[in-house]
Amino acid sequence: MMSEATSQAAELLVVDFVIIGGGISGLNAAISLARAGHRVTLLEQSDDFQETNWAGGCRLAPNISRLYFRWGLEKQLRDIAYLQQYVRFMKCATGEVVAKGEWVADFKVESGGVFLGMHYADFRRVLYQEAVKRGVRVRSNAKVVSVDLNKERPSVFLESGEQVTADVIVGADGVHSISRSLMIEHDEVRPTGMVLHDAVIPMDKMASAPDLAEFVPKTELGTAWSWAGHRCGVIGFPIRNDFHLHVYAPQTGKVQVASNLPMATESSTELLEVVNAEGCEPRLIKMVEMAQNVMAMPITDRPEIEDWVHECGRYVVIGEAAHPLTTGSLYAVSMATGDGVMLGRLFSYLHRKEQIPSFLAAFAENRHQRVQSIKKTQSTNPASMSMPPGILQANTLKAVVESMGNEEAAWYTEEAIRDIFVFDPEEEADDWWVQWGLVQERSARILPGTIEFHLRTGSDV
Repeated sequence: MMSEATSQAAELLVVDFVIIGGGISGLNAAISLARAGHRVTLLEQSDDFQETNWAGGCRLAPNISRLYFRWGLEKQLRDIAYLQQYVRFMKCATGEVVAKGEWVADFKVESGGVFLGMHYADFRRVLYQEAVKRGVRVRSNAKVVSVDLNKERPSVFLESGEQVTADVIVGADGVHSISRSLMIEHDEVRPTGMVLHDAVIPMDKMASAPDLAEFVPKTELGTAWSWAGHRCGVIGFPIRNDFHLHVYAPQTGKVQVASNLPMATESSTELLEVVNAEGCEPRLIKMVEMAQNVMAMPITDRPEIEDWVHECGRYVVIGEAAHPLTTGSLYAVSMATGDGVMLGRLFSYLHRKEQIPSFLAAFAENRHQRVQSIKKTQSTNPASMSMPPGILQANTLKAVVESMGNEEAAWYTEEAIRDIFVFDPEEEADDWWVQWGLVQERSARILPGTIEFHLRTGSDV
């Protein structure tokens, strides 16, 4: 993080933000904007912050855990998570380990953070509590049904008929959202023919089966497991008292999920048919037999929104509303977090309302480039741990994994560190301000050359 300037600091102009959506991107934007000192209202259509419905496991990449630790949330996250210290790459049909290592010792992770696996519901609850602590006005059961995009003070209208007005509206309401309908004319949903089966297995059940014992962590240090198959792939990791499986497989046979639905419940029997049909190894089959809370989610392609900022200059979309990622991808959570964090950090430098459009444009340009970079990396580097090798955008990586040893795995991981795991959205915002924001201000003759701005450090609140 850059050092703090010691000269005179420009005073923050506090403005009103309304955030539509209480998912990961919306909560992170709310926290980051509140940390900067702005007034924030978050509107969530449901009332499930304490126990998120339809939730399985999620993973935080090292650069994202490092950011939360800097925010003072290390204890809260470690209390609900397993540290994914180790990694194993295996063949789906036999369980043969083709590469393995320890993130710190063997793979030389130097990002300053750690891989964490946790329940999505627990993670979202931590963010909700932090948002409330930071003074965000969180309103549950507040469904937005329409918007008025006034260039000075845009508004949203709730199902109750209430109008809520702000200086900036942030659309963080996901792929099935009012924000996407505003920003894209034809939101085409293209089925991929693949389904993500999300399964949670109680670890006390697994501990009673000798052949599954190695999947049950003995300490807080866990392992991320990746199976590469011919047509299917699996990622598994421990989360609190459970073990989580992401099973990617073709949508065939009795398992049919409508592409226009976000997810559907299914029985472990249905998932068992899938792993048997795909010839998965016996231990995976046994885990599926023990599974509870099984969900099936169609994997679809949706277009990215080209311009994340509405022409009114006061409405921006973030998270999956702007850039839908493959269901279950490690970077769905990480990218949603990065969007919210960078937005808040940029607006920590706001001192006049005329800056709002340029700040939103800078945010959109930077984050769009980041999305493209992530998509490229997860299709070329198995150590990105985004998807099982051989599946969808990682479809070319099965042969790479099966032929690589531990040394090659270490090389790929060091490359992933450079490309992914050292990226910091707060530092990126600070860099933009120093390189471009100050220049724009001085060229507009707003800032005398003798005045310097306070450059915020990671510990600033």
